[in-house]
Amino acid sequence: MKVYTLFAALLLIALFSCNKPSDFGKEFVSGNNIPFDVIDTFSLKAISEPGARIRMYVPGSTATSGNSIVGAVRDDEFGIITANIYAQFVINKAISSKATNLSASAIDSVVWDVYYDADSTGQYGDLSSPISLDVFRITENVNNQDTLYSDFNYQTDAVPVSSISNFIPKPFPSDSSHLRFRFNNDFVNYLKSLPDSTFNTSSKLQEQFEGLSIKPNGETKSMIRLNMVNTNNRLTIYYKPTASDTTTSIILITNGNCVRHTSFTHDYTGSRFQKYLDNPTTDSVLFIQSLAGPRVKITLPDLSYLKYDALNFAELELTVTDPINNLYALPLQLWLFKKNSDGELISTTDGSIALTSSLASAYGGTKEEFTENGLTKYKYKIRLPKYLTDYIDGQETNELYLSMLYSGTLPARVLLNGPNTKANPMKLKLIVSRIL
Repeated sequence: MKVYTLFAALLLIALFSCNKPSDFGKEFVSGNNIPFDVIDTFSLKAISEPGARIRMYVPGSTATSGNSIVGAVRDDEFGIITANIYAQFVINKAISSKATNLSASAIDSVVWDVYYDADSTGQYGDLSSPISLDVFRITENVNNQDTLYSDFNYQTDAVPVSSISNFIPKPFPSDSSHLRFRFNNDFVNYLKSLPDSTFNTSSKLQEQFEGLSIKPNGETKSMIRLNMVNTNNRLTIYYKPTASDTTTSIILITNGNCVRHTSFTHDYTGSRFQKYLDNPTTDSVLFIQSLAGPRVKITLPDLSYLKYDALNFAELELTVTDPINNLYALPLQLWLFKKNSDGELISTTDGSIALTSSLASAYGGTKEEFTENGLTKYKYKIRLPKYLTDYIDGQETNELYLSMLYSGTLPARVLLNGPNTKANPMKLKLIVSRIL
């Protein structure tokens, strides 16, 4: 494609200097003598498909999975999504020197305080309805050097060691609200059965105590986000070293040296999405859900005839399907991906430029409100000039994938108008200058 190096550089600088996608392309070419065409009548193809697993835990990374999600929400549109949390521990306060071993000590109680995530934007579902959560002991080896994906579940005991039943989630105010799990005698006896050296060092602890899992007890009306590396979180073992001593404690915490993992399971049975999969005869409605849920595959039309012109502007416009269910958060930011040589989804170059330049908002993909016939509606606009330029030059494929940014930590879902929707269909908009 005829885009000279300086022209391309200026294009990208201007692109990521604007606050949001709108009429950037027209502004860029207006006032010069180069003729340009606005093209938005392409025949796009788009289908929804079940999501693939996503990376949830990378050794040493708090950004990937510091915030975790738990719940089991049934949604008529998307089916049931179940999220389980797994956490490993290190020692924050070791066993007292007076206690030769915990088995000879009197354990008064064991409690685990887990704080809600401070970011309130990712709450999902009906937080006014009660939910029940169980805690299970992990029974298989947990290695903090393993990379974990969303389809992986650790083996746990069949019987919970702690439960909170029929409570109303209270993630606000987030600086003080937390869950408190109190453990039963079976867990107390398990702790007392561990070798004497277990609570001396973190390495000894992790050799003997694999960790704990939080799971929903049955279906829930909401999914809640917990910050597993919150500095206020602690698993506290209250005990007396000897009968004549006052009560002291051992404190275990989860930090960046520990596994923090969330698994996601999707059951589409009976949902609108399953009916779509069974009979994909139309792309008038498209399904996207985070947490390894459905995504959209977009097939671009042949644009090779534009090879000798200059692409000034490229934008994908997506309108949210009516009606909107306010119980489930709309995505904060939709994102375009492509597949790498290993078949994994990676950001397009446009997205990578935006992220590395701290200009993700300029890339677009954020929710925009507009009014049509007196009704409030929402749309998303995503810029993709670099990808389209490379595609026209034969350097990229015609397949793109539409999902969410940070889809492993922010529960959200959206129904979008497809290319064949009569009103406000999915649309690819280009502004092309004719270079003679």
